[in-house]
Amino acid sequence: MTDPMQGVFRGFDIAGAGMRAELQRSEVVASNLANMHRTGNAQKDPYRRKQLVFEELLLEQQSGPGGRGGPAGQVGGVAAGVQVAKVVEDQTPFPVFHQPGHPDADASGQVLGSNVDLFQELVDMQVIERSFDANLQALRSYRGMLQNTITNMSR
Repeated sequence: MTDPMQGVFRGFDIAGAGMRAELQRSEVVASNLANMHRTGNAQKDPYRRKQLVFEELLLEQQSGPGGRGGPAGQVGGVAAGVQVAKVVEDQTPFPVFHQPGHPDADASGQVLGSNVDLFQELVDMQVIERSFDANLQALRSYRGMLQNTITNMSR
């Protein structure tokens, strides 16, 4: 016999996982913005923009006593949110600018700039904010559904 309360709070876990992932993403954007003016030259690369790659979290779903998954023993998955899979560096070429007096300038006065684009980072921050808000709204909606369920069960 399975526990009737199993999975009741999974909605909170999913929304919480989304909020944690967006928090990590905001930290990477903040790091990109903080380092966007770090320059380099042929011997030393400037700061390279970083991005997160997310992956979906799945919980194994069991069917029957000790059995797994759906038909023919396939392992089924139940949504469990999202997590950060890895941090990757943006391979966009570095901009080159001419500034002979710069400490990182080469013999011809060329300096490599960071590939961080301020406007892209600001757009990313807006997307993070909206995603965070959507997860918070999902959390509140799920809480309301649970409250209504408990209220209806007590009648």
